[in-house]
Amino acid sequence: MKKVYCRLAVLMAEKDPQLSQKQLAEEVGLDITTINRLFTNNFSRVDIATVEALCNYFDKEVGELFEMRKPEDIPQRKARKRPKIDSASL
Repeated sequence: MKKVYCRLAVLMAEKDPQLSQKQLAEEVGLDITTINRLFTNNFSRVDIATVEALCNYFDKEVGELFEMRKPEDIPQRKARKRPKIDSASL
């Protein structure tokens, strides 16, 4: 059975290979967690305002942001882990 796949990582790379998730979140006014979940395809639902913001930002149609893929054809992207800050060193 196919699943919804978000092409956000592809669109970001096409627009600007240096575009970070944080920068995108700031530019479209979305939470970084929302961007990261779409980027890593780790989401179960998407708010229509989020879809509209991203489609408008990239000047794409909904079908260019999302597509149906077999689970085995969905790349596994992991969120970058932030280094832990040792509170004792602060």
